[in-house]
Amino acid sequence: MKRGFLNSSKAKARPLGPAPTGNSLGAFNLCSAPIPPDCLIREGSTSRPLKLSESNAPARLLKGSATDFGFEFEQDPNFPNSVPVSHCIFYPGSKEVLTELPGFPQPLMHPATPTFRVATFPGKGMGLVSTRALKMGDLILTERPLIAAPQAMPIYRPKNCTDQEHLQRGLAELERHLMIALQRMRPASTAAYLALANSCKKEGLIVGIFLTNGLELAGLRPGVQGVGGNYSAVCKDISRLNHSCSPNTSTSFDLASLSYRLYAVRDIAAGEELTYQYTNVEVPASERRQVLKGYDFVCACAACKDAPASDVRRATIRASGEALCRALIETSFSDDALVAKCRAHIALIVEEGLEHIILHASLIRVLMYAHICRSDAKGASDWATN
Repeated sequence: MKRGFLNSSKAKARPLGPAPTGNSLGAFNLCSAPIPPDCLIREGSTSRPLKLSESNAPARLLKGSATDFGFEFEQDPNFPNSVPVSHCIFYPGSKEVLTELPGFPQPLMHPATPTFRVATFPGKGMGLVSTRALKMGDLILTERPLIAAPQAMPIYRPKNCTDQEHLQRGLAELERHLMIALQRMRPASTAAYLALANSCKKEGLIVGIFLTNGLELAGLRPGVQGVGGNYSAVCKDISRLNHSCSPNTSTSFDLASLSYRLYAVRDIAAGEELTYQYTNVEVPASERRQVLKGYDFVCACAACKDAPASDVRRATIRASGEALCRALIETSFSDDALVAKCRAHIALIVEEGLEHIILHASLIRVLMYAHICRSDAKGASDWATN
């Protein structure tokens, strides 16, 4: 799942990660801010009302009260503080996508023993480090987001309004809604949100943190394509992951439990930093570098240090990987030369530390089928364990 969009490229350079801060909501005098009961966007918008809700618990759904314009969902006073809760700013229909899932909400799935801790990394700020050895495919952590909101707020665009002016109006509207949600969050959740990095200081603290740390969340607006169909979500721990162009983790989102799951994409040693990709890492280093400027971050991973050689390898992976999969399937996995090329391609992916990309799993799958077609049970089993 890729990092949520980031709109500021003007922020002053500093290491990625949260700087020490004493930020609090009190500085914004939010208690005196007007809170519309239906949490509507401003008058003049061409969109339908938004719904403000909190995520649902494993035990039961939260109670809600109908309004003329939408729904306001408030936490059950008996709701246990030990159960993680998400605040969600939803378009109409998104909540129903969740509540209509069989058995929603499912309980969270956690590793049997702790796998990580928060640590400080020189030049990066805060991040996550493994506390024990992990195998490829191991679950590292599961968490519900602190907050989820639309990636883009639909607002009325006056005539002669420039793109930059329209963007700033949209960010101001997003900040307003986020402030409302933060007021209603548990104090510990609000503190966790405010402790995250802000690489968009010119956009304001609250929206800056959201833009810097947002993870893309799709699938909650069926039939709506593009940015308008996606949400961004900010997590307490997963949002602390530092970037690498050869990441050792990947996420998936489970709608049934409203949670992100973080997995190891290769073996990870105890004490190794856990990393994630903030952008498409299959493109050349120069393109990655341009995107990462928005995070005030200069990547120093092995792929960036040896960019010319790495770019060639990644271009090869992009250019021929999918065609190789198709060719093996079309030949019913019988072409030994193609099987050898497939193995070489997987080795190249591993060399570049790109085990998280879909192509890696696809190539392993076709190799497994190739061994099955050769009645090679051991070979198929070996690749299946990958």
